Amino acid sequence: MAKPTIPEIFEKASGLKTKKAKIAYLKEMGQYPAFKDILRINFDDDIVPLLPSGETPYRKDDAPEGMGYQTLHREYKRFTYFFKGSPNAENLSPIKRESMWIDLLESLSGGESELLAKAKDKRLKYKGITKALVKEAFPNLIVK
Repeated sequence: MAKPTIPEIFEKASGLKTKKAKIAYLKEMGQYPAFKDILRINFDDDIVPLLPSGETPYRKDDAPEGMGYQTLHREYKRFTYFFKGSPNAENLSPIKRESMWIDLLESLSGGESELLAKAKDKRLKYKGITKALVKEAFPNLIVK
């Protein structure tokens, strides 16, 4: 089985009928660090972006999902450049950081870049995927 894209994981999880099924599926997908990072970025108030809030102007890739130049599974390590508390981020000028952010968004498929941009602003919404549910699935993932 091919590795599901991060949007596919969220879509499937939100389509599951019971809380128990959602938690079990989230735990199973917890094997993917990019997925857990997106959950933290979106739900953990301790994760503060060093980027302007709101929509980022970038050229959206029209490649089919999972066929973008890059995927979140490969690029999640770059997240450290965009959030408070990381030495990688603190040493960058705002212009350089924003340029790297745009490069990252443009390298991903449209669905993945949109998902990441929404998570950055803590606006990622999928039916039944809540902070409480994520805390239940991953008790040590979210600090506050």
